[in-house]
Amino acid sequence: MVGAVIVRGEQILVARRAAGRSAAGLWEFPGGKVEPEESPQQALARELREELGAEVEIGWLIGRGEGTAGDRALHLDCYWTRLLGAEPAGSTDHDRLEWVARTDLRGRDWAGPDVPIVETILDGAVPRFRAR
Repeated sequence: MVGAVIVRGEQILVARRAAGRSAAGLWEFPGGKVEPEESPQQALARELREELGAEVEIGWLIGRGEGTAGDRALHLDCYWTRLLGAEPAGSTDHDRLEWVARTDLRGRDWAGPDVPIVETILDGAVPRFRAR
């Protein structure tokens, strides 16, 4: 699995899983599954197009979170990401999208695999992108 920590200035996009979805009501960084023929970065760009209708630039890996979904072990690699075009107006998998300050990541009910990424960001990790 891959996730996007989408940054806009000093804010980060967070998403709440919609009712009827696995992990409904929990907050997460948007993303999804890596298909066999894809790199993690290709998968993340595809998932964000499908889920949010967003075109993005994928930056450096932040870290890996781990958790479970039922009896499956999940590994979530999260990348710094920034929008290349319009901001997403909605999501196919989420009932809320919010731009929040880094400190506002605290106090949300996060999906398990996202928790270590939130902690890394709160510990001061800074967005990193390749030079253009």
